[in-house]
Amino acid sequence: MRKLIIAGLAAASLLGGAGAALGQPVVVERWGHWDPAWGADPGPPPRPMWRHWRHHENHWYEHVHSCMVHERYDPHRDRYWEHHRWVVCRD
Repeated sequence: MRKLIIAGLAAASLLGGAGAALGQPVVVERWGHWDPAWGADPGPPPRPMWRHWRHHENHWYEHVHSCMVHERYDPHRDRYWEHHRWVVCRD
């Protein structure tokens, strides 16, 4: 049984490595998809908000894009300026 498992893992690793050897691009979008037309890439979620985004981090860019409708939105704080104070963006 152990030999079959090891053989299966070896075959899987060889097949997995073949895609990289053929020059196929591997796209990993951990925070979601960011369109360059939206502006500069905001980067990862701010550290204090990390716990909130922990299990759905692939929606971070979506959230930032929807919050950009607010004037003076700051993705590093995940807040926007309104009436002389910073307000947390809730989309």
